[in-house]
Amino acid sequence: SKDVEHRTSKYRKNVIAADHGALKRAIRPARGFQRMTTASATINGFEVMRMIRRGHYILQQPGTAGEVRRVSQRFGLAA
Repeated sequence: SKDVEHRTSKYRKNVIAADHGALKRAIRPARGFQRMTTASATINGFEVMRMIRRGHYILQQPGTAGEVRRVSQRFGLAA
């Protein structure tokens, strides 16, 4: 697709691999799920928290309250 930019240099691929490796290290202790829904929700939660920490979300409230609200919205929970 024309909208997708592929990384062809070796250096740029390392950025993606390092990010994926960090996620795998975070998820490793949580392996052994018995249901796909549990695994999906857990990985989704890891991703949301990583995105918040990196500033990819603009939180309506600063601090922990904003993070809790964003995670609750993402998972359809009442906060």
